[in-house]
Amino acid sequence: MTASNPEAVHAALRAFFAQLVASGVRHVALSPGSRSTPLTVAADQTPDLEVSVHLDERSGGFFALGLARATRRPVALICTSGTAAANYLPAVVEAFHSGVPLLVLTADRPPELQGRGAPQTIDQVELFGTHVRWFHQPAVAGTEDPGEAVALAAAAVQLATQETPGPVHLNWPLREPLEPPTDEPPMAELLTNPSAEIRPCPPLPNCPRGLLVVGPLDLNEKEKSVIADLANASGWPIIADPASSLRHGPHTVNSLVLSTGEHIFRSSWADKHGPEVIVQLGGLPTSKAYRLWLERTRPPQVITVDHLRRHPDPVNVVTQRINLAPADWAARAAVTHRPDPSWALSWQQAEQQASAAVASAMADAPFSNPAVVEVLGALLPSGAALVVGNSMPIRDLDAFLPVGQRPLGVYANRGANGIDGQVSTALGVGYASGGPTVFYTGDLTLLHDLSGWAAARRLGVDLTVVVVDNNGGGIFSFLPIAKQNHVDHRRLFHTPHDLDLAHLAPLVGANYHRVSHRHGLEEALAMSLGHPGLHLIHVLVEATDNIDLHRKASAAAVEALDR
Repeated sequence: MTASNPEAVHAALRAFFAQLVASGVRHVALSPGSRSTPLTVAADQTPDLEVSVHLDERSGGFFALGLARATRRPVALICTSGTAAANYLPAVVEAFHSGVPLLVLTADRPPELQGRGAPQTIDQVELFGTHVRWFHQPAVAGTEDPGEAVALAAAAVQLATQETPGPVHLNWPLREPLEPPTDEPPMAELLTNPSAEIRPCPPLPNCPRGLLVVGPLDLNEKEKSVIADLANASGWPIIADPASSLRHGPHTVNSLVLSTGEHIFRSSWADKHGPEVIVQLGGLPTSKAYRLWLERTRPPQVITVDHLRRHPDPVNVVTQRINLAPADWAARAAVTHRPDPSWALSWQQAEQQASAAVASAMADAPFSNPAVVEVLGALLPSGAALVVGNSMPIRDLDAFLPVGQRPLGVYANRGANGIDGQVSTALGVGYASGGPTVFYTGDLTLLHDLSGWAAARRLGVDLTVVVVDNNGGGIFSFLPIAKQNHVDHRRLFHTPHDLDLAHLAPLVGANYHRVSHRHGLEEALAMSLGHPGLHLIHVLVEATDNIDLHRKASAAAVEALDR
């Protein structure tokens, strides 16, 4: 059987990782394995490349996802062959739909061991299907000149980061022996990154009565200001999804950013004050009311701006699609019309009425998810990162997180909207964050990623987890089937786990706080934010309370607007 040349293998892989660093990669998240030994050692011995070790590939993948989103840099993943690679799939799917650059480096058996029943061997060719921007299987490591590895690394980073970012998959066949030599290989000549192509930018429609609807986007402060400047110049209000981070920052002082779209779009007022044009930036907004309003009113122009080419259009109303990054488009889109102050004023007044109605409706409400969101919005310090789980928490933020002047980064996995790996995503964000990081989640989402919990202390991440625990999946109580008496909804959909989450704290070395009222949450956050380590704030709530409060808030806003 053909054996590898360890010197040639190590020289090629060291050249590969050196080029990754030259192309902007700074971190590799690896999981231990035998077949991936050459990749692991080469990465660890590469200067300026940080390595973190993850016991579970699914959690490692989501950690890399969170880290790449927070740092805005591609992150590499390394694992061994077999089902280890398959465990990356949920994170790869989310990265594909969210446009997050990941370099998935999977080790594999060489061709002579394929199809022969070799242990830990599966068909890894195009393992992730259509959920990667590019798949490539190199020649067996060490059989080509190191210059080929350099070119491969440069191409992989370029395809993961430019124009339409996302994950790429390189499946490396590796022969035994897998152990590297002791001598340092000669360094291959590295490549420079090609400059990005500047694409033409269509102008803003010549129309004073428009709306900017911003869906989930990973925006920095400069990009938020660029979008806000366009809104100011055009006189268009911004309907901001919480996962756009546009609801918070200095830009909100002088621009009209609305946070109550989920309530406003349920009203007949919104039907009567429809815009002539909507420009939708990024992913599909969380708000179900917005989608129903689009279907109900069918605006004459709906333009989507999305560098990931998703152009979400669930009700078939989009009239134009622009393949540009939203902030790049906003910086270059020329405004040719004179703003109509009365248009912006009407939406500003609607925001004020809806906000006041919601606040009044929640004033005597039981302590539940809306109060948790209100406290987080009030107490999170400037520069904090808020990672929010899917299902109810992101909808809680959409309905109850107000606009604020303090910069706040909000991260949510809204590409595929799953609850997979949310703890690990939060750890990745926290690992990169220069300020406090809070993960707001439900109990099932927390339990879904217990292996992520196990990594927190080992990675040295400071993280505050606020979990609203209703003993099951509260979001399913919004489904029509919840009212069907002949179906055991609680057992089949709410799925109570009957676990005391307090036992998680000593398992992972977290400081534990159990709260049941607003003041207790405020005290727990004061003892957690800015303090090192892992903190678990356990908020016990009733699922039915949150359902009733969401409906009560929207009903109050609709009544105020439709008077």
